[in-house]
Amino acid sequence: MPKSTNPAYQALVATAIDEASEELVAISRDIHSHPELNYQEHHAAEVLADSLDGHGFEVERAVGGVETAFRAVAHGSGDGPSIGILVEYDALPDVGHGCGHNLLAISTLGGGIGAKAALGELPGRIVVLGTPAEEGGGGKIRLLEAGIFDDIDISLSSHPAADKTVVRTDWPLDASLSLAMVGYRYIFRGKAAHAASKPYEGVNALNALIHLFTGIDAMRQHLREDVRIHGIISDGGGAPNVVPDFAAANFMLRSREKDYLHEVVVERVASIAQGAAAMTGATVEIEPFYPLYENVRPNVTLAKATGDHAAHYGLRLDEPESDARGAGGSTDFGNVSQVVPSFAMTFAISEVPIPGHSIEMAAAAITDLGHGNALLCAKAIGATACELLQDPSLVARARAEFDQRGEALS
Repeated sequence: MPKSTNPAYQALVATAIDEASEELVAISRDIHSHPELNYQEHHAAEVLADSLDGHGFEVERAVGGVETAFRAVAHGSGDGPSIGILVEYDALPDVGHGCGHNLLAISTLGGGIGAKAALGELPGRIVVLGTPAEEGGGGKIRLLEAGIFDDIDISLSSHPAADKTVVRTDWPLDASLSLAMVGYRYIFRGKAAHAASKPYEGVNALNALIHLFTGIDAMRQHLREDVRIHGIISDGGGAPNVVPDFAAANFMLRSREKDYLHEVVVERVASIAQGAAAMTGATVEIEPFYPLYENVRPNVTLAKATGDHAAHYGLRLDEPESDARGAGGSTDFGNVSQVVPSFAMTFAISEVPIPGHSIEMAAAAITDLGHGNALLCAKAIGATACELLQDPSLVARARAEFDQRGEALS
């Protein structure tokens, strides 16, 4: 139970979300059945913004120059902090909502609706931000650059997990909750020739690209254990009897620390690409492809507050299984977490382990368990937002921890 002098907002948050539950589940199913890739989420953005408008928020669409972003504000009774609640709703190629962003959307949308219903005499503001293009497009980065987060004091969000709901509160000061990530496109150009009659007149761009892959594989043992490098060949030639004069691959490069990522990983892969070109006589161009996703800076203060509320509402919390160092994937929520104190609560949507970014995850994202836990998570987020508005010392502690972790990593 959260330590609060007036936990009345807990009941108000729960009632509002319970009353909106049918609407929220319908929105989840709607978004799930209309999967949209990054920056194309016009349907989802409209549905979510319309819902917030219907619940009395002041809604601004296409904020920050991003067509599928939105900002919805509910005012309290006077000056106070601005609590941002971040919504995601983009899908993945081929597997649709294999990351469960339809559930993320209603857990944060619901959190905003619940918090607004409990504002009453609380000071400050609830700001629900629609942040598109998390899956590689860096929507939050564009909104940060546009100043949309300039008046946000705390950011809260969520994310579906597999079969565990874990709220960890023992992160070391130098820990990270995700991997920093950046992406590049490696383009090789050669010379076409008849592959049977005169192959010696050609320069094989595909061979150069293959050397890039094998060179990266040879380098892996000499990189830190937290590094991840993975890519796909997007172009490799049109016919086997023509020496390919063009080949290209898109890679994601990841590491726990962005400095190590840039100074070591990015530079070494670039050297391998240049070497692959030199070995084959091709030329290489390296173009930015994915923006820099910074690692997520933990905030135990916010995690504990949200976890306490989740337990109050009956969301089952599981024990952590791994050590408290962090790893996993990458998210542009990390960029937000490096600017303001932030926490995103994960919640289980399956009874058994399932892989992320998969058909199994997409199927679990419309189950009763997934929807039920998303609504419980919404209550925890809404109540945490209210507690932050009610208790200035909680905001101050979250900020102090944020600063302390920044100093530890500098």
